[in-house]
Amino acid sequence: VIEDPNTRGDVGSVSLPTWVTTGYSLLANLLLGAILLALFPAFSARLAGRVSGEPAKTGGVGLLTLVGGPILVAVVAITIIGIPLAVLGAVAFGLAVWIGAVYGQYAVGAWALRRVGRDDRWLALVAGLVGFAILDLIPVVGGVFVIGALLLGVGALALELRNALRTRRRSGPSDRQTTFDEP
Repeated sequence: VIEDPNTRGDVGSVSLPTWVTTGYSLLANLLLGAILLALFPAFSARLAGRVSGEPAKTGGVGLLTLVGGPILVAVVAITIIGIPLAVLGAVAFGLAVWIGAVYGQYAVGAWALRRVGRDDRWLALVAGLVGFAILDLIPVVGGVFVIGALLLGVGALALELRNALRTRRRSGPSDRQTTFDEP
């Protein structure tokens, strides 16, 4: 069987052209990115800053997260009680990887725009996602760049979520027991 290099993804017996799958993926990522930037502007800015400030650490944490996440889900699934948790964990992990991929491409777009003197989060989102959609069309080399952005995004997401949880714990209610007798 000879495959057409201009098609990607079989749906039943129908092969979709590459531009269709790329366009659909780009639109889905733009929608997710717009939702993330609108709902979490400060978090998104910190995440992009982490990618440009600590790329090696962020990429390393991304690699550890991508390898360790499925292992953790598999360990949880070993018991009967853990199976539903593992299913939820697998769905959450898949969603986190998608969010990390979008954030990674956004962060690289923001970094590139700052290099030319622009600081616009919406333009950074479009530039990053469109740029990586085009790069992904280049065999092998494009995939390497896309995987690099994925590692950066997942790592930055993991580090920022960890920091947010730590900050929330510190600013949360105290550990001291209270009674009804206290004023």
